[in-house]
Amino acid sequence: MNRRLNLIIASAGLSVFSLLATAVQAEATHYQCTYTHAVFTAPFMKTPGTRDCPEEHCKYAITIDGSSGTINGVSGFNVEQDSNMLKLSRTAKDPIMGGMDTTTLTINKTDMTFEAVKTTTPSVTLTTKGRCS
Repeated sequence: MNRRLNLIIASAGLSVFSLLATAVQAEATHYQCTYTHAVFTAPFMKTPGTRDCPEEHCKYAITIDGSSGTINGVSGFNVEQDSNMLKLSRTAKDPIMGGMDTTTLTINKTDMTFEAVKTTTPSVTLTTKGRCS
């Protein structure tokens, strides 16, 4: 009987500990980042191309939840951060061109500026810069 009581107490203790650990986890963090234009470069282009955003700005809606993140509803971003910067990165197969697309978005926590770089097949790079809140 004593052993059974000890097992019940131990089980209840683990359950309470699990609930507390869940309650202590940080909530997701959200950022809105805006930019006014995107710059395209590629080895076959003589000069970089620029695409202005409609209505004077475009945006990224970013959600960070632990070590993963989403940008504009697209999940699968790995998150690295320290006291000065927040970096989201993702590599995914390009369904149209084949090959792999790589995206990196870095937020400077000091002044809340960002730079996003996406590289697609065949070596086309899209760069955006702006500010987050």
